[in-house]
Amino acid sequence: MRRTRQFRISSRWLTAIVAAAALVLGVTGWVTVYQVRSAVQLRDLERIQRENVDLRRSNASFEASVSRLQQALTEAEDRTRDLAIVAGLEQIVGGEPESRLSEAGAGGTFTSLSAPDSSDLSLLETRASLLGGRLDAVDGAFQERQLVLDSTPMIWPVRGVINSGFGFRRDPITGQRAHHSGLDISADRGFPVLATANGIIVRAERMGNLGRAVYVLHRFGYETRYGHLAEILVEEGQEVQRGDVLGRVGNSGRATGYHLHYEVRLEGDPRNPFEYLRDQG
Repeated sequence: MRRTRQFRISSRWLTAIVAAAALVLGVTGWVTVYQVRSAVQLRDLERIQRENVDLRRSNASFEASVSRLQQALTEAEDRTRDLAIVAGLEQIVGGEPESRLSEAGAGGTFTSLSAPDSSDLSLLETRASLLGGRLDAVDGAFQERQLVLDSTPMIWPVRGVINSGFGFRRDPITGQRAHHSGLDISADRGFPVLATANGIIVRAERMGNLGRAVYVLHRFGYETRYGHLAEILVEEGQEVQRGDVLGRVGNSGRATGYHLHYEVRLEGDPRNPFEYLRDQG
């Protein structure tokens, strides 16, 4: 028969063994937790690095956009100055002291390696706002000038030959010296007579020596008159545009042959129509 051996472990050794086992388990657990936390931190670091790369790319793209915007604003300001000169708005070209931001170091390309601060963006917004106001002023000036051009007599009312000019002349009927307030343009009977500027018909009827006549009132004090017509094709109150047909050449009224009597008046005073003809050939 085998003999059974018995080992006796004192309480001191048992306590030591338990303590060692606990220490091993504790160290193992701490190492495991440390490794897990290190792995998490490593992933977070990689994520932060990726985000930093994306932010640097976004920042570079933003800087490039700001640079392009600054360049576009500078070019638009230069073009606005040119247009202002054409429109006769010299005050926009010079600008008030507080509004000359584009000449106070606000132009050029963006060269900073860091993102633009709020003052840079605020300056861009101010420049854009001022540019918008200047463009509105230039646009208004161009519209005003266009209105002036449209209302100023410029074209020949009829194609023909001037047989009597503006000023003093020998009257074709009495032979006496008299003042002629317009041009007599000879043309074949029935030739169309055109409005020389935009306006409104204020008279369209037979009027004494002028025979059948049309008066057109334009803006800015201009008025044109067309006399000796064979036929009137408009009526009072009608709006006409430059080039619209008002009537046809005739010899009604006090006339010696087929022609158009054409007058230009400014604030009621007769002016030499020849000076308003765009093509004086």
